[in-house]
Amino acid sequence: MVHDAQPEPRRFAAESEGFDGSPPAPRRARPRFGCAIALLALALAAAGHWAFWYRARPHALEPSSSRLLDAGPPLPVRLWIPYPHQNLGALGGAVGEPQKVLASAARLAGLPPPAIPRLGPFGMPASRELVVAASADGKTVFAAIRLYPVAAALTRVAGVLGRNPWLAGGEVELGGRPAEVRWDGLTWRLSSGIVALAGELSEPGGERDSAPALAIVELGEPSPPLPAARYTLRNEGGDLVARLGAPLAAPPLPQAPPERVILLWLERKADRSEALLLMEGAREGLLASLPAAAAWARPDGAMKVLPGGSLLRQLAGVRPESFRGGELAATERAAAARAEELAPTWLPLAEGSSAPPLALGGLLAIEPAASQAESLHQLLEEIPILGAAEAQRWGDVAIVLRAAGRYRTLSCWLAADGRSGELRLSR
Repeated sequence: MVHDAQPEPRRFAAESEGFDGSPPAPRRARPRFGCAIALLALALAAAGHWAFWYRARPHALEPSSSRLLDAGPPLPVRLWIPYPHQNLGALGGAVGEPQKVLASAARLAGLPPPAIPRLGPFGMPASRELVVAASADGKTVFAAIRLYPVAAALTRVAGVLGRNPWLAGGEVELGGRPAEVRWDGLTWRLSSGIVALAGELSEPGGERDSAPALAIVELGEPSPPLPAARYTLRNEGGDLVARLGAPLAAPPLPQAPPERVILLWLERKADRSEALLLMEGAREGLLASLPAAAAWARPDGAMKVLPGGSLLRQLAGVRPESFRGGELAATERAAAARAEELAPTWLPLAEGSSAPPLALGGLLAIEPAASQAESLHQLLEEIPILGAAEAQRWGDVAIVLRAAGRYRTLSCWLAADGRSGELRLSR
């Protein structure tokens, strides 16, 4: 037995030496990068997950997959925003106060300002979609937020522990009126001025649009000049576009404002037509705070369209002149001459001879227009006799334009028959 066991140590020794009898090669320490690589991969995955699902950025969702788009009672004004913590966060990062921007845009459109709910210290929690619906007077409100599971759990637990009905559910107060908050699974719901929470959550499907959208505004009733319709905001090649009807091969407005023109705006009604041009100007003295401007109206009323027209009439003696079946008023002779020179561009739009005929249209250079709107707002606020409503209007214009400061131009138009239209922010 002893003899049989002796070769084993010799074989081990032989294996410890080289096959040729040379000394054994030193062992290489195997690099232990497995854990480090795994941790790095985990960190990158977590960062990518956060960037895609939580970081403030424009994030679209297909309306066909929404569960809130048609939820709640049928109210005339409805706003739907997917991933609101990201989309509203991106807007807030650009302008600071997204609620203020939305309120200004609503006033300019003649709509009640949307009451975007904030869940106490959570603000806008991580969620898949938000819907806010309201009556025309804003007294009846329905809102719903479909949260991520963890965000919903944390919100409800915080509400229960803090006895906060806004988070946990219960009776609350909204704008001085009683309201109710309740949960449906992961969905937080708010109602004010509604006897009962009508309608359960809608299921995706039907004839809904499957193209990704950044927001939808739905008007159940006309809000002149806007017809009752669903207006969807999308990203098209870097531009933000909200379109009514099918896209046109040849849009009625040019791609950019004419040279030295900051704003071109027109509006047509059954009994009158109006056009306004704001232009670059270099003045001193009384009119230094005003942009050069020209306004046309048919049959009359150009001075009412001209910004600060009452002040210009009283202090500078500005008077309208007859032009192309209406009257033209301008802050100075050079502005009137420029408007007359550009008449082949704007007059057919204002007269309704474009294809299609327009109810309204606008084209502006955003940065200079925002600066001029702010100047007009400040001037009109300093002279109350000119009207607080006019000052408010130009203040709202300035706020909305500052929110669009990352874009170069804004264009919008609506056909007179209400079947087609477009709003486009172009880079």
